[in-house]
Amino acid sequence: MTNNEKIFSIVSEVTGVSVDAIEKDMASVDAAIEKLDLAEIILDVEEEFDLLIEDEDNIRSLSDIVRRVNAEIA
Repeated sequence: MTNNEKIFSIVSEVTGVSVDAIEKDMASVDAAIEKLDLAEIILDVEEEFDLLIEDEDNIRSLSDIVRRVNAEIA
């Protein structure tokens, strides 16, 4: 499972949006994610990848999370 697939799976669990829908139109999912859901997603991603996202306030979208994880793991 790729990093993106893991992240999309977490997002799907938190939001109830299917992984396929997330993969097809991440921008629409970004618009639908509420702030509390985003905070929960960040915590779950940190746990899944065993990393700390230090400036959570600058994370405003799923795309931000994907970029951050890929940068940290690369």
